[in-house]
Amino acid sequence: IQLLLNKGANIDCTTTDDGRTPLYQAALCKSTKAVRMLLDLGANPNLGKTSNGFTPLHWAAEKDSPEIIQLIVNNGAKIDCITTDDGRTPLYQAALCKSTKAVRMLLDLGANPNLGKTSNGFTPLHWAAEKDSPEIIQLIVNNGAKIDC
Repeated sequence: IQLLLNKGANIDCTTTDDGRTPLYQAALCKSTKAVRMLLDLGANPNLGKTSNGFTPLHWAAEKDSPEIIQLIVNNGAKIDCITTDDGRTPLYQAALCKSTKAVRMLLDLGANPNLGKTSNGFTPLHWAAEKDSPEIIQLIVNNGAKIDC
């Protein structure tokens, strides 16, 4: 990575097909060392939104990567960012994918459990219930989720 940057590569360059940045790809592939290095070298954690609005943080949540979540949020990522296609937050995505460690980390870092309501009315709590995830249900409720939403 450093060699490419030394040769003039743009750390926040995006693909033309879907707007992915190197940080987005590193988060998608659970490459913790690459995420750390890119952030240390100045990568913008809020870039890389794809056509559906997924960010590096959404992928870290889906892939159950708490260390990457913490790195990205500690470097300025918006923890409650929403997708453009249906209003999903990283916490919503983590609950949908049964990513318990990611749910815990996002809540510890201040994610709002009541955001992420989609067009069908689902919230992170709805998905935790549908996916039969009692630990995630407990985490979300203990962090202030509205049960009767």
